[in-house]
Amino acid sequence: MSRRALAETIARAQLLGHVGPGEIDKYIEHGLAHLEAADPAENSRWCDLGSGGGLPGLVVAHERPDLEISLLDRSLSRVQFLEQAVANIGATRRVSVLNGDATDLAHDPLHRASYDGVFSRSFAAPSVTAECAAAFLCPGGALVVSEPPEPVEGRWPTEHVQSLGLSAVSVIEGPPRFVIMKLLELPAVTVPRSWPQIVKNPLF
Repeated sequence: MSRRALAETIARAQLLGHVGPGEIDKYIEHGLAHLEAADPAENSRWCDLGSGGGLPGLVVAHERPDLEISLLDRSLSRVQFLEQAVANIGATRRVSVLNGDATDLAHDPLHRASYDGVFSRSFAAPSVTAECAAAFLCPGGALVVSEPPEPVEGRWPTEHVQSLGLSAVSVIEGPPRFVIMKLLELPAVTVPRSWPQIVKNPLF
């Protein structure tokens, strides 16, 4: 499938308000950089956490048809868009769309500790992202997060990240900029807490 179908699909997401303003080509380039930072193994399983308008999930699915990818979002309207978008780019064979709260799905045996990697772009604050993603990853899996252009001191405090079973961050300076954490050991069965809890009382 050509890049044109992908660009048209992301432009549609923009019209629907699922993607912010900006050049469509720049969004695709950023998604490609996210994929390069993650460097997924062949035939591995990945989750796009809070996929929204499909970034980077649709770009990854388009470029790497060998991967099994779950596009997760709590908004029904965005999920309905994503289901059509997956068909538009011809990626239905190994891509699924999940509607639900990440803190609930992370406790579902079908998804808990079952992904080789998690992509995150504008999902939530670092503490929320780390607590949710840790529960989706299998040991050795990677959380790959799109970051602000300039480093922010204390954004991913090592002690708190490691309390979730994750490694200290490694940074890809870019631009664009990404951080990567590997899951060293499975988190406690209580991780993640409910969405209201992790937002109201973040770990860091």
